[in-house]
Amino acid sequence: MFDSIKKRAQKLAKETTEAYYEGLYGDPVKIVEAFKLLGLSNEAGFDEVKQQFKQLSKLYHPDKVTKSDPAQFIAIKEAYELLKEKFKKAS
Repeated sequence: MFDSIKKRAQKLAKETTEAYYEGLYGDPVKIVEAFKLLGLSNEAGFDEVKQQFKQLSKLYHPDKVTKSDPAQFIAIKEAYELLKEKFKKAS
């Protein structure tokens, strides 16, 4: 009986810890993918992320480039927003 309670408590503690870190830092896989999409290393700081986003926006924004794919710009914007939130939570 105590073993099953102990196992459930350990499982709950693990799930709570994982949820806490995911909420604090976001999904690590998505964050790595966001850095890759922006063409940056995982070590890049927020200023580099912001600068890269501005440069990519000029290349892919549908209002500025006539043959631009809106889906590409949306993916870049979502990656930027995810990383922006990551850096906001970390500070």
